[in-house]
Amino acid sequence: MDETVRDLIAASPCGFENRTQALHQILVVLGAGYEWRDGQAVDRFNDGADCTRRHERFRFSTDLIEELLADGVDVPEPFLTGKCPAEDQRERAAEVALTAGPLGRDPYPPTSGLLLLTVPENVTPDWAAAAAEIRAVVRPLWHDQGLLTGEREADLTVRQRQFVSEEHHKH
Repeated sequence: MDETVRDLIAASPCGFENRTQALHQILVVLGAGYEWRDGQAVDRFNDGADCTRRHERFRFSTDLIEELLADGVDVPEPFLTGKCPAEDQRERAAEVALTAGPLGRDPYPPTSGLLLLTVPENVTPDWAAAAAEIRAVVRPLWHDQGLLTGEREADLTVRQRQFVSEEHHKH
């Protein structure tokens, strides 16, 4: 499990400052590319891609950089070089993968298909612990935002509705 979190952080250090954010991406964000396989959350694509191409696409042209600099505009390094602004964190991915921290954004809303809401019975102990860890972060936020009741429940399966109901009654 820690390897999956480490690999995600290493591939995109600019997107994930800590373990909590990576677990959110893996277990809570719908369509993030992960699925349950043999009791573990695995990357369906595992293509080895990282954020380098994305940053390169946003690099400014030499002409634009010269224009902006001539106008006194401070151009941030990523737009000058096309490098990831968190490149130094890529080498520390193993350490960062073990460090919980703030989610730093609103959680993805509870909806059908989230890995967190479809944890299989054969889940491995490390992934069960990871699911409990991120659930402890998103559950109160979902509750505070009113996402554990009403309008979202219609989208859930019977098992997911039961989970939501149990979580709601805990508060």
